[in-house]
Amino acid sequence: MHYINIYIKSTLVLFLFLGWGGTIYAQEFLTGSRMNTPILKEAKQNKDFFLSSKTNSQPLLLPFFEDFSNYIGFPNERFFIDSQAFVYNTFPVFPPTIGVVTLDALNQYGEIYPHLNAISKGADTLTSRFIRLDSLFVGETGRPITPADSLYFSFYFQPGGTGITDENPGNKIGNQPDINDSLVLEFAYTDDFSATIWEHIWSTPGFNVNVWTSENQYQYFKQVMIPITNEKYLRNNFQFRFRNYASLEPQQGMIGWEGNVDQWHIDYIRLDVGRNINDVFTNDLAFVNPTTSFLQNYQAMPWKQFQPADMKSHFTNYLSNLSNGPRTSTYQYSVSRNGEIVRNYSTGAIDIAPYFSSGTQEKTEQANPPILSFMPNQLTDTALFVVTHVFQNAAGMDFYLGNDTCVFEQKFSDYYAYDDGTAEYGYCLNNQFNIAYLAMKFSLRVPDSLSAVRMWFNHTKNNENEAASFSIVVWKDNNGAPGEKIYTQQNNNPNFSEQFLDFWEYQFDEKVPVSGVFWVGFEQQGNVQLNIGFDQNNDSREFFRYNTRGIWETSAFRGTPMLRAVFGKLNKSTPLIPPKPTTIIGPNPAKNTVLITNYKSQITKIEIFNIVGMKMVESNFNGNSVQMNIANFPAGIYFVKVFTENKKIETIKLIKN
Repeated sequence: MHYINIYIKSTLVLFLFLGWGGTIYAQEFLTGSRMNTPILKEAKQNKDFFLSSKTNSQPLLLPFFEDFSNYIGFPNERFFIDSQAFVYNTFPVFPPTIGVVTLDALNQYGEIYPHLNAISKGADTLTSRFIRLDSLFVGETGRPITPADSLYFSFYFQPGGTGITDENPGNKIGNQPDINDSLVLEFAYTDDFSATIWEHIWSTPGFNVNVWTSENQYQYFKQVMIPITNEKYLRNNFQFRFRNYASLEPQQGMIGWEGNVDQWHIDYIRLDVGRNINDVFTNDLAFVNPTTSFLQNYQAMPWKQFQPADMKSHFTNYLSNLSNGPRTSTYQYSVSRNGEIVRNYSTGAIDIAPYFSSGTQEKTEQANPPILSFMPNQLTDTALFVVTHVFQNAAGMDFYLGNDTCVFEQKFSDYYAYDDGTAEYGYCLNNQFNIAYLAMKFSLRVPDSLSAVRMWFNHTKNNENEAASFSIVVWKDNNGAPGEKIYTQQNNNPNFSEQFLDFWEYQFDEKVPVSGVFWVGFEQQGNVQLNIGFDQNNDSREFFRYNTRGIWETSAFRGTPMLRAVFGKLNKSTPLIPPKPTTIIGPNPAKNTVLITNYKSQITKIEIFNIVGMKMVESNFNGNSVQMNIANFPAGIYFVKVFTENKKIETIKLIKN
């Protein structure tokens, strides 16, 4: 395994510059996002909660560890004091463990920093809370930390604009930082005069990750090892922070071109004593990427259209072993509906080779487990199945249990979706010939009536795309391409709603009967870009076409335009996404006790289940905060079901160390 020592400096040669997918002469291209809607929603929903949580100035004790695997949103307030960076699991490529924190050109409200331009300037900051480096504690007893304790700070990082292959820029995710951009690490302490002193420790300019993968095909992230030997840091108020310097792409004469750029991904931050320069491995088995839908072609579909033939034959899991030798692992998944498990699958003990020398797990029993039939027959409308995957050490301790579980919610509702609901890009068509169409293909098993289309639009700089105009079109199929138009709804403009993470529903003025194969999309009027959201983690090029010069063509970009076909009654109220949980559990992971708090309603009852669905405890309460003792629980994954006085039920994953 390769690592970067703080004392080693390398010259990085850039041999590939990646822009946003093309020039103004291209027929289709990708743009950055002016606003990250999940960040904006997180900021609005949690503003008061985060402000109150940051009043806690109690310093953290060693060891410090965060791998960003338990959540999506602002960095964990237990460890960090700011909310400019964002935790994702869809932007990085092959991280050590699922989930990273990303620094880019967006502020805490999901908007491009107003001071940024084509010259590299400071952007995001990720700052830790105070950490006690003055003493080590065993129970209530402490002793001073000295340089002899061999204190090390380490982390993994990756520049954005990374892909599985580099033959096609459209296969890349995110934007590569330029050579004038940078990622910086600083350490700080508060001196005797209460002044905070920040000092530069490490930095790297922007570069292409190929400089790593050309040496090691599995080296998409690299670990940095930094010894802390200077006694000025051995205080009770040590802090670290990451900062990035970003520059916007040139406009190139196109409206809405400027967008989010220069991503840096950080993972697996460790700070502890008793380490050395070769302490680059952990006995940690983990998920690398989110797990997949169990549907062949869709992320979601109407239940009435579903048939067993729509299911995949197997899941696709990316599993890693971060140790320096083979480990023995176990894997299982369960499928549940309404809290009841309807299907289980598990393997016995199976070896897995080290990740950085052999890649992710190759054994099909775990990497590609079979999808077993489990569909009940009595459902007629909608359904939600929760698929929980667990991958763990079969023998010995696992360094961190939080990255051993991956959960996917399989939805059956009134719409078809190829996308997962998260846009990594905006997708645009060049209308220089006054013709631009996008069409997505859908296949029905039984005839139905199309009632609406849901579309997700990227916010561009200064919201230029609000002036774009388009018609929604439904086509018959013509030998695998859009044919005769059967419905047109004119005079539409991009709209932005907080529902569906900014999906906007365009309801039809009449039902459109459809059967078999049909196409749904839009006709663009004028050359102001619509900038429809583009999910690059799900490749549906087989199922959409674009037309900018009189012929239907297959996209060069790996991904999915975020357009969904909706069925059912006309003029119905738009269904809401499930509300954000109002219950928090801390600490999580926990060892002995946990504090369960609902910051909107009183808690009336709590039930805790283990990973196989066995109820461990049930207790009635009457209050906003409840402390529970879990010291007697075996180490592992648990699910806490919280009942509140407003008749709501929330389920939260809990990790017991």
